[in-house]
Amino acid sequence: MTTPTINADELERFTTRNPREIHFYLHQLINDGERVSVSFSEGKETVLTMLLDINTAENMLIFDWGGSETANRKLMQSERNFFVCAPHGVKNQFVCGKVYETIFRKRRAFATRMPDHYTRLQRREFFRLTLPMTRRPPCLIQQGGGPTLQLSVVDISIGGIAAELAGSQLAYEIGQTLPRVQIDLKGVGLLDVTLEVRDKTAVQRGGKTADRIGCRFINLTHTMENKLQRFITDVQREERARLGG
Repeated sequence: MTTPTINADELERFTTRNPREIHFYLHQLINDGERVSVSFSEGKETVLTMLLDINTAENMLIFDWGGSETANRKLMQSERNFFVCAPHGVKNQFVCGKVYETIFRKRRAFATRMPDHYTRLQRREFFRLTLPMTRRPPCLIQQGGGPTLQLSVVDISIGGIAAELAGSQLAYEIGQTLPRVQIDLKGVGLLDVTLEVRDKTAVQRGGKTADRIGCRFINLTHTMENKLQRFITDVQREERARLGG
């Protein structure tokens, strides 16, 4: 599988330098126990680890001690270290400086200064979550002077949604922009978004026909992105618990 290319403008658009947002994303990785790859020595060496904690008072990121003592020693000699992981298919990456040995909960660990920027690469190829019937948010689309349409969101990702309306012929065209759309992420919050229609099809539901549109988010803010990621994570945890995982 090849890695999609991304230009400098796209990279900047997906990068935040807001300390509060950086803390939020790192805490998500910590809470989820996400495996993180740390590359160093110009990409020639790699250590697989997990983030453990943030020492807010000293502005330090704590992460797990590696399995190879040789690699650990080389990591502590490196001045620039590249962290990358892909929770829910969304590539997260950041760069930190020199790494130090520390003790965390009576075990050896690493510590490094918090990153000053953090990148989350959102691409259409990334994971989309198919929603169970009980967690399908309503999607309200304003029609200008006409009635408001209420669709049901059937799958969702950081990049966009697919939504259905039973027994109706949706008059939207591929490429059409839909402003003033509201998606109610129950328990997380309300999204006020603009969508672009990327796909349109008819589907069969229990012998009945529904119109489905696939849309991408336009200019999604970091606040809205945070709500989406929380919603996706909550649904996944509920499904794992329901299935006994």
